Amino acid sequence: MRNSRVVLAIVSAGLLLAGCSHGGGTAAAGTSTAATSSGGSSSDAGSPTAGAGGGSKAGCPSVGRALPPGVRSAPTIDVDGDGRPDTQWIATGPAADGGVSFGIRTASGAVFSATIRSASPVARSVMFADVTGHGEVIALASDGRQVLLYAVSDCQLIPEENQQGQQYAFDLGFTGYGTGVGCVDANGDGARDLVGLKLIPEPQGAGSIQRTIVVLNGAQARNGASDAVPVTRASLADEARSVSCGDLTLTANGVSSGP
Repeated sequence: MRNSRVVLAIVSAGLLLAGCSHGGGTAAAGTSTAATSSGGSSSDAGSPTAGAGGGSKAGCPSVGRALPPGVRSAPTIDVDGDGRPDTQWIATGPAADGGVSFGIRTASGAVFSATIRSASPVARSVMFADVTGHGEVIALASDGRQVLLYAVSDCQLIPEENQQGQQYAFDLGFTGYGTGVGCVDANGDGARDLVGLKLIPEPQGAGSIQRTIVVLNGAQARNGASDAVPVTRASLADEARSVSCGDLTLTANGVSSGP
């Protein structure tokens, strides 16, 4: 894993504390069990640096592996920094243990994956995005109730964990702690942040959107300061109820296990 600290903005502290007794960011209670990572690109993966931006890195080793059978796939961003777009994929149905696998096949032929484990009855979907635009690549995996957060590093999908060691996730309105995910410069430092959103309607106005900044350090995600911004146009309310990152949206740029 990289040692750099990435500022990520995640839904308000209420979302991140749901279902636990301490601060630090957590999956919303009662939605799904933590997803688990499942392997890297190959046994000879070595330690290349994954991440989009610039194409100046070696990327994942060229091993020529094909996509797994029984998956849907779609083009996605360059996740390993070799300057070539990669392919995201997700299984069209659950495995024998109920998990739905998803992952990446890089342009070099490396394949790595993780598994979504959830009781949600809806299709699973996933999107890969570069939060800052400088190679801080994440995966956002949704079961329709919450969005599980992963980092892409060293040709692996790494589940981000909260202070209690649980999978870090955003609520999508199922528990009432959050409504969506986006990527904006939330702290005014000129770099884009990952933002969990909670739309709060107000009887006499358009309402506001709660945000909380979280520091992602390796595989650990921790809560920072929270704020609220007013809803100044209708499109902001729509964005607060969706999953996006910059110009990418889960609906248009992700891949789904269902029709």
